[in-house]
Amino acid sequence: MKYDVIVNLIDRLLIDKYWVGHTKAWEIPGTDDMKPYINTKDKIGKWLMETVGFAILCAMLSGIMALMLR
Repeated sequence: MKYDVIVNLIDRLLIDKYWVGHTKAWEIPGTDDMKPYINTKDKIGKWLMETVGFAILCAMLSGIMALMLR
């Protein structure tokens, strides 16, 4: 699970922020008035939900496993 958090951080920082936000690789013709495609508020919300959500999920799974192995 900890690798998913790292992958999410890499996705948010490298792919969303740099590659999609600063290169022309992801430009969709005719949608110039819709930029940015993902606004900052949504990016922060997704990142927080993924990070907090994975932490909660990991805690729940480790608690279940601890109970099962007693």
